[in-house]
Amino acid sequence: MLYMRLAYNNLKKNRTVYIPFVLATIFTVVLNIIMQVMLYNKGMDNLPQADSVKMMFGFGSIVIMIFSFVFTFYTHSFLIKRRKKELGLYNILGMDKSNLTVMMLFENIYALVITLILGIISGVIFSKLMFLVLKKLMGIGTDFTYLLSFESVVRVIVLFAGIFLCTFLYDMWEVRKTKPIELLGQSKAGEKEPKAKWLFALVGLVCLGTGYGISLTIQSPVEALTLFFVAVVLVIIGTYSLFIAGSITLLKLLKKRESFYYKPSNFISVSGMIFRMKQNGAGLATICILCTMALVTISSTVSLYVGREDIVRNRNPFQNTIKTADIPEAEVEELLQQTAVDNNLTVKNLQTLRTSTAVVTIKAKENRFEAAKEAMSDFKNMTGFQFIPLSEYNRIEQTEKKLTENEVLVYPIYGSYESKDIHIGSQDFSVKEVLEEFSLSPKKEDETISSFLLVVSDGQFQQILDQVKADFKTGAYSVQNLVENNFMFETEGSLKDRINLPSMLRERLSILAQQNDGSTYLVSSLDEDREDNKALMGGFLFIGVIFGLSFIIATTLIIFYKQVSEGNDDHDRFEIMQKVGLSHKEVHQTIQHQILLVFFLPIAVAVLHLTIAFPIIKKLLVLFGLINSSLLLMTTTLCVGAFALCYFIIYWRTSRIYYQLVER
Repeated sequence: MLYMRLAYNNLKKNRTVYIPFVLATIFTVVLNIIMQVMLYNKGMDNLPQADSVKMMFGFGSIVIMIFSFVFTFYTHSFLIKRRKKELGLYNILGMDKSNLTVMMLFENIYALVITLILGIISGVIFSKLMFLVLKKLMGIGTDFTYLLSFESVVRVIVLFAGIFLCTFLYDMWEVRKTKPIELLGQSKAGEKEPKAKWLFALVGLVCLGTGYGISLTIQSPVEALTLFFVAVVLVIIGTYSLFIAGSITLLKLLKKRESFYYKPSNFISVSGMIFRMKQNGAGLATICILCTMALVTISSTVSLYVGREDIVRNRNPFQNTIKTADIPEAEVEELLQQTAVDNNLTVKNLQTLRTSTAVVTIKAKENRFEAAKEAMSDFKNMTGFQFIPLSEYNRIEQTEKKLTENEVLVYPIYGSYESKDIHIGSQDFSVKEVLEEFSLSPKKEDETISSFLLVVSDGQFQQILDQVKADFKTGAYSVQNLVENNFMFETEGSLKDRINLPSMLRERLSILAQQNDGSTYLVSSLDEDREDNKALMGGFLFIGVIFGLSFIIATTLIIFYKQVSEGNDDHDRFEIMQKVGLSHKEVHQTIQHQILLVFFLPIAVAVLHLTIAFPIIKKLLVLFGLINSSLLLMTTTLCVGAFALCYFIIYWRTSRIYYQLVER
């Protein structure tokens, strides 16, 4: 009972620092309950693109669990540092380290019980609210119902019991390894300067420069996917190195400048920060990385959600498209008309186009394209080609262009072409003209690989395709079916009937394909894709908001503890300075300089990271179909502005705490 009373009184006396810790931990409990509700909902199986949505929420749940552990453990380390003097007094007054360990065990149990009780109650309330928000974002029907199972609650309890067990073991280790006299002094002990600061700073510059270089020079979206995490790791290493070692190096250089250093405010700020910059540097770097993660996550997911209409229209330039190979054109048209009638729809603006299937190549030289030996081997030079008979082009564009033998017209769907000849496999062609537009294949601003349409003479069309099939019969992207018929059309009728049409077309085309020796077909619909995409992008936005809130809360709490720690440490120092002649105004100015540096350096570097990362983020979003650079730039700018406002509010509130502690 003595240990229980001591533990209760300790929590009560230290409520200034424990209440924010408990509130933040309650927030992480709520986040985990929300993810459990979404992940283990049976209605997930009935969603459009159910596998993708479930995988996304599964990944999100794992990230939130890892975040909960790291965040709780990291913030708890601030608490034990602030309490080392108190623990040292207990030790001197007769409590040995075993007694202190038992007392701290009860403190952790109290904190865990309070966190779980309030967290689960809040989680039930907020998970219901967030469930309704997600349902609205994704446009989900009645199958997706709220469910918080007992198993999900148990998972959360086990997770946080494990986290608090780790914090207790850390507390026990800190107490047992430290002598009583050290416990008395360690709460105010500054960090020692790291050795080999120049080398450490150089490593940081190299890592940061390499990470920036990857982002700025990336060309292929798929290449961006493979190198993104490499760039992230390099930037994180570079950020920590420069904040810890680079900052000390900079401060020492400033110290050598006598005209700058020997001014009261500069003297105190520079000399004070040099002896604590290892701790400050790690904290500032952590804040910077969290800010960057929040900005990248929120801006990307908001851009995907806001630009979802652009995404589906980029994937579907026509309302409906059917692609078939080896199925007679007349049979497909008849099937289409009958299926539309059965769905109470009217077919309008039907257009047909006969082309080759896509041929994927690797650019060996500027004008030479060969078969790729390995899949996904060289995205930068990967190029797609489709061939179209001249008669088809003239019919659609209402022109009378002519081609001689081995002459082609080149239309760059994505990319550019400037050479006067082109070599594909074993065939050589002379480029008569580079076309600026083609009505049935609009140009794309960005795409995963470069793609071209080659208009060839009718007499050579089949011969060229036969040779292409021979040239590309082996390798990573072998050619199977050579000729495909494309049907682009619109339908008039209710949205429900328009969405039902593609699935019925697929059913009937499968029967028709079997009758034609297993021919291939593909049906795409703007209306169907829009419904599916709404669910997927709504899920992305939901995950992005959850992650963003997590990073913001973590940033806020780290800054708060940093202010409390710095305020207590600086109080005695500034009191001494005032006694030796420093005015109250000069103290306030010194504090202001230091606080501005500590607060706004991380957000400034985070915005710099985001600016440099913009090209690679843009390429990654191309994989999702978002190619509207203006929309991405505008959304990112608005997100940065909103985040900066939140950050300023955090600064305004926590700096007041710092001033109160220093000037008390």
